[in-house]
Amino acid sequence: MPWRPAPSPPAGSAPDARAWTSVVALSLVALVVQGTTLMSLGVLLPHLARDFGGQAGSAATAMLIAMSLANLPFGWLVGRMDGRLVLAGGIVLTAAGWAGMAAAQDRLALAAAAAMAGAGIAAATIVPGIALITRDMGDRRGVALALFLGATIVGGAVAPPLAGFAIVAEGWRAAMLGGAVAVAVAGALILLVRPGPAATPEGKPIDARRAARPPVVLPILMAMVLLQLAINGILFAAVDCLMQAGLFQPRAIAAYSLANLVGLPALLLGGFAIDRIGPRRAMTSICLLLALGSAALPMAGGTGWPGLALFIVAWGVASALPGQAGSMLLADIVPAPAFPRLLGVIMAVSSLIGALAPWLTDMVRGAGGSYDVPMLLYAALALAAAPFIALVRTAPAV
Repeated sequence: MPWRPAPSPPAGSAPDARAWTSVVALSLVALVVQGTTLMSLGVLLPHLARDFGGQAGSAATAMLIAMSLANLPFGWLVGRMDGRLVLAGGIVLTAAGWAGMAAAQDRLALAAAAAMAGAGIAAATIVPGIALITRDMGDRRGVALALFLGATIVGGAVAPPLAGFAIVAEGWRAAMLGGAVAVAVAGALILLVRPGPAATPEGKPIDARRAARPPVVLPILMAMVLLQLAINGILFAAVDCLMQAGLFQPRAIAAYSLANLVGLPALLLGGFAIDRIGPRRAMTSICLLLALGSAALPMAGGTGWPGLALFIVAWGVASALPGQAGSMLLADIVPAPAFPRLLGVIMAVSSLIGALAPWLTDMVRGAGGSYDVPMLLYAALALAAAPFIALVRTAPAV
């Protein structure tokens, strides 16, 4: 059935105050939800493991898989109902799942509660947030998405130390229960989010099924999968690789932390840049920069500070931007009503395949082998994403 896409805002138009208030609310929700749960899980896992027979990794796995798969239904729902209801459901699931983990007495209950929390995180943060911001912000969406995604980085810096203090003071169960309360309280911010579904069909009729058919979105899906593999491959091996290259552990950890911290200003500056040069050109640049930073990693120890600085800046900048620029590019090539669903599909597929990166590193590296080949492989994967970006059409098919 034909649909009517929302008219594009005129060049240079500024979103109203209600739209910016909605962005701030979505950003604060993402900061609290992701910071309290996903970003703090690494601090909590050692304490969980001591009470669950030395094994709590299954809970983390269950959470990550549930987050990836939940992007599919919630991406579909946010385009068809008031996005605030999807966010509210995510808050309830996250808080209940986190409280369930605090109360769990065996590994099965712990994993089940973690999966519930993972599904809630997906419903309360990335896909709905990106879809709603893209709907509201017009030609300021790059900056708005930078604020939103940057909030998750801030959450990752602020929440884990607070979780650590709470664990020392009251124990991990009380810390998780307090986290559940914080998530529930943050849910009140949903009242400030602009109402309505992520897509508002108006304007010239277009056949949505043709405009969102697989050949249109396949290039960007392939590019995002390759980029996610490349990013995860470095993310989970950077410290060990730097130590193998000759850096002492404190310096290796500091370099890795700096690379991640660079992502925050990169998002903000990248938002302005993408709004001006367009997401397609930005994505091509991101592929090249990510390849350069990845290739520099195994050489960082031998080249001293220049090689290390190249990794920190190039990889730190490029690894932060695909979610921002990729979602904007997708919004440019598909109909507005199809965008939330397709964003959910791309996020789910790229996250699931990207989760294979640590296994791929082990397979390529071998037992005790060098990181040179795996890191160069991830540089090649980032480079291979660029031709797929070149295949992306910049206007919806009709």
